[in-house]
Amino acid sequence: MLPWLISGILLLAAFSLFLLWRRARAAEAEAEIAATRAERERQEAQRAAQREAAQLTALNAVQPEPVILLASDRTVLHLNPAASALFGARAEAGQSLIVVTRSVELDELAAHALEGGEDLDRQVTLNGLPYRARAVAAADARGEATGAVLALQDLSTVQQLGRARRDFIANISHELRTPLTSIRLVLDSLLSGAALDSAEVNSALEKIETEVLALEQMAQELLDLAQIESGQALVRLVPTPVAQLVAETVERLAPQAAHKRQTVSVEAPPDLVALADSAQVNRALGNLLHNAIKFTPPEGQVWVRARPSDGDVLIEVADTGPGIPPEDLPRVFERFFRGDRARAGGGTGLGLAIAKHVVEAHGGRIWVESEGRSGRGATFRFTLLSGER
Repeated sequence: MLPWLISGILLLAAFSLFLLWRRARAAEAEAEIAATRAERERQEAQRAAQREAAQLTALNAVQPEPVILLASDRTVLHLNPAASALFGARAEAGQSLIVVTRSVELDELAAHALEGGEDLDRQVTLNGLPYRARAVAAADARGEATGAVLALQDLSTVQQLGRARRDFIANISHELRTPLTSIRLVLDSLLSGAALDSAEVNSALEKIETEVLALEQMAQELLDLAQIESGQALVRLVPTPVAQLVAETVERLAPQAAHKRQTVSVEAPPDLVALADSAQVNRALGNLLHNAIKFTPPEGQVWVRARPSDGDVLIEVADTGPGIPPEDLPRVFERFFRGDRARAGGGTGLGLAIAKHVVEAHGGRIWVESEGRSGRGATFRFTLLSGER
């Protein structure tokens, strides 16, 4: 009896140990599964953080305007490259907003946003330039502010464009009124019934023709710029003899030079070839030559030259007019810009802007040089891709 009891006890103990071992193995397996799941979640969180960091880097790369991320206490968490460039060496994460920006207005705007205020748009001046500042607060599930984003927009270009458009409206109104008034006066003379000989009639008709051509020029410049900026003016680059381009443009404007008894000298090698859209380049070169003739006094000199330069084709138009003041040189290619009246002499201020668009669409560049002295004139140069590559 006793041996059987002892055997039973031993068997029960062995079974209990087996159950304990099974439970331990199950606990180990569960722990391994939990550890694997935790590691997987950690790796997924790490990948998510890397994705967010990459997205933030990409956002920084494509965001040209300054952006600052703030904590709830207005500590700077992050600045994009534009913000770092705006605020200089002192712009570092970890500092307070007012230390980074030195702007009470921005600090007050951020505080207002974090407090849940409205009207989160301000215009401030930073480094002497006007900016639009906007703050947006970030909140948690309970609605408490956890931080804010402060975005800035440079308004100097917008204001400059607004001034340019206002100037354009004033200029175009004046330019339209002048020829229309002249045409009206001449027509009144012709319709008045006064006895006019044939010479007087021809002179009146020539005057009307001149003013109509001026109106056509303005209308064409407005249409050209609208087509170019809308992308409707397609550029087809084909190997084109440069001498032919120059000759066509000079021939078209020769009557204007002849009327002022000007000499137009041409230098263009017959074997020089550029990749060009003939109609577009004629338009750009024609605008430059038209200006040169317009601003050069009677019996003056105008040059149109073309030559190879650093693997490209260089074309230049020079004149003996009054030149361009140094302060106007950086702006001559702006839309609607008209500088010194001594050189402006009327016009829409679109011709050079059109020339710039055309040249850049050809993969070239355009610039101007002038001493701003009467008689020394101005020299406009632009490049085209060589057709001999």
